[in-house]
Amino acid sequence: MTPSRAAVALIALVGLLAGCTAQPAPEPTNTDAARLQACADAAGTIVTAAGDLVAEYELPSLEASAAPTPGPTSAPEPLPTSSGDAIADAVTAARATRDELGCDPGAFTADLEAGLAEIEPDSPIAAAVWRRVSASVLGTVEQEAREWAMTADEDLIEVLARAADGTTVVLPAGTVEIDQTLVLLAGVTLRGAGAGETVVSSSAPDAAIMVVTDGLVRLEALTLQLAPAVPASGIVAGPSASLALDAVRVTGAASEGSGDSAGGAGVYLSAQGSEGSGRGTTLEITASTFDANAWAGLAVTGGHRVSIESSTFRGNGGAGIVFLDETSGSVASSTFAGNPVGLAAAGTSTPAVIGSTFTGGTVGLQADAAAAPSIERATISGASSAAVIFGGDSGGSIDATVCRDVPHGIVIGDGAAPTLGENDCSIGRGTG
Repeated sequence: MTPSRAAVALIALVGLLAGCTAQPAPEPTNTDAARLQACADAAGTIVTAAGDLVAEYELPSLEASAAPTPGPTSAPEPLPTSSGDAIADAVTAARATRDELGCDPGAFTADLEAGLAEIEPDSPIAAAVWRRVSASVLGTVEQEAREWAMTADEDLIEVLARAADGTTVVLPAGTVEIDQTLVLLAGVTLRGAGAGETVVSSSAPDAAIMVVTDGLVRLEALTLQLAPAVPASGIVAGPSASLALDAVRVTGAASEGSGDSAGGAGVYLSAQGSEGSGRGTTLEITASTFDANAWAGLAVTGGHRVSIESSTFRGNGGAGIVFLDETSGSVASSTFAGNPVGLAAAGTSTPAVIGSTFTGGTVGLQADAAAAPSIERATISGASSAAVIFGGDSGGSIDATVCRDVPHGIVIGDGAAPTLGENDCSIGRGTG
């Protein structure tokens, strides 16, 4: 059971607990002291079950390799849980006890609040589950999706803990400061007033936003700005995630040192092997900008499939986009500028790059391993090494592409075998 499913299941059942008014038992047989203790114990069983549920989501910190071809990494994919049923059972039993004994509703709620407040989650996901379960138990979770216009005095993390699946949270113009990872347990939309108007400024370690739901998450018209001194990625999502970005800027993701280290990707869709495949497009990006991220503007792994249109990847430390494993999808009408590698494809990835422009950096596009990118109508200029490199055993195709002001046009390694169409580029052989 994912955290989102566990939390949603609790809303319907647990939320009723705080809303019911206990009726005094007609002829209580317990002494007052014993009855009060029994009432407190009933509340305690809910707190214990909630603590057990939270404990199942104690995950290690996320890591994203800073190298262009990282190995397996920890993904924000939720652990299975057996505690969802336990807390539901605890609520049912506690409600029956409360009604039978005529427990005071105010004291019962106070016991719940005090007990829940003592739970100490040790990871961002566990903290989000704790907030969500606490809100569900206390009856403060929204029952219906709506457009929630967040005010300046509201806390975004608390808003997300209470928002129903499908809610659109409208962020105000200005800067929203966060120092903890925003863990999204439900499919919500975060909408700003424009990328130049609304800035979500994060100093959270590991990840600014973590998507841990199989519901669609959307970000619209905002900037996600990461603190330069804190190693983190901007948005990190696992194999079950579906993510859409429209008119969003992600900037400043930092990594820790060189080589394998945490953080550094603007957006990182994490999976292994073919995980994430079979669901159609899992990442949709339109009119967005990814700049000044230490590793990559975007990195996709596993079987994720992307659709990128009219977006800009500028000045990222390793690459504009990195495709790994079995990833696929299309990048159309987009701009790559000043990235050491504009777009890198490895593993058995099969991205389609259509009508896009690459300027500066070392290499415009690079294919390695058994990747098979399809490149069509690209314009590549100013790369200091080569416009396009097909290395390893890569294949794919390149057609209608123009190379300008580069030492080498299309370089094909000894083991590579791409299909060449009509291109305005020099052709060279190299070792691969």
